[in-house]
Amino acid sequence: MDKLVEMFTTGGRANRAWYLWHIILDDLAIITGVLVFVLLASLTESMLFMLPAVGVLFAGLWAGVCITVKRLHDLNRPGWHWLLLMIPLYNIYLGIMLLFKKGTDGSNEFGADPLAGYKAIS
Repeated sequence: MDKLVEMFTTGGRANRAWYLWHIILDDLAIITGVLVFVLLASLTESMLFMLPAVGVLFAGLWAGVCITVKRLHDLNRPGWHWLLLMIPLYNIYLGIMLLFKKGTDGSNEFGADPLAGYKAIS
């Protein structure tokens, strides 16, 4: 249960692999929420049945923000740099950096190295 709660907090760091898999799963949750929302909207006139889909959508969006902030922390950048993803062209650079740049070795001001204890493949 701790891993589930950890997904919705902005503290700590996330390595590249953890970030990639969580972003993929997060995007699937958002797409599922949108599809369920559209399906329920077309099948019923009641907004009550759409509440779970809206909940999944907002939870997915918040989890995506939290995971991105943790990845920024791994690169020793503050979480508010997440807002830089809204700037055209710079968002491409930052997105590539989030996916491919190795995080800070050892601890930084945002927490311990998420890869501490793992041996590098030689």
